Amino acid sequence: MCNPAPSADSTSKDWRPILARVRSGDQEAQVELVETLWPQVAGRIHGLCPRRETVEDLSQEVYARIFSKLEQYRGGVFEAWVDQLTRRICYDALRKQRVRPEWTFTDLGEDGPAEAAQEPPDPADLDAAEVLEKLFALLPPEIAWLLDEVELKERPIGEVAREMGWTNTAGRLRLFRARRKLETVFERWNHE
Repeated sequence: MCNPAPSADSTSKDWRPILARVRSGDQEAQVELVETLWPQVAGRIHGLCPRRETVEDLSQEVYARIFSKLEQYRGGVFEAWVDQLTRRICYDALRKQRVRPEWTFTDLGEDGPAEAAQEPPDPADLDAAEVLEKLFALLPPEIAWLLDEVELKERPIGEVAREMGWTNTAGRLRLFRARRKLETVFERWNHE
């Protein structure tokens, strides 16, 4: 993995003037911020998610998050704050890819999407969906809902916790317990 550290001149950089201009809506300051941070952001993304198209997509997401969350930055090393946001976005993307891998046209074969469209759906996938539906029916509704939101709809647990009025810790604990309950229900169902 590539872990680019901020260069010596960027750690001594005083970010307050440019951040104040960005917060006031100065478009030139926004462009300057993007251009200044590009080597750090692109290097971190490339180190974690090496596909070129991923770097471009994720960097846009990083900058959107930086600008939307800039009011939450309260000081400290700005590059470290940006790096933390970048890593979170990369890890989220990697988790989503592991759960639902992305296929490119080259992965589909010579005929591309036409070849893939002619193949019937894999019966194992249908069986898995049916099994999951039956397992969710055996769970208490609140647990099934939480698992559906986080695991199937891929919503961040922090977002679900805020929506429900829970703390992040309480949300993570509920999710942990829900996963354990699903395992228990699966083992019982599987033995029957």
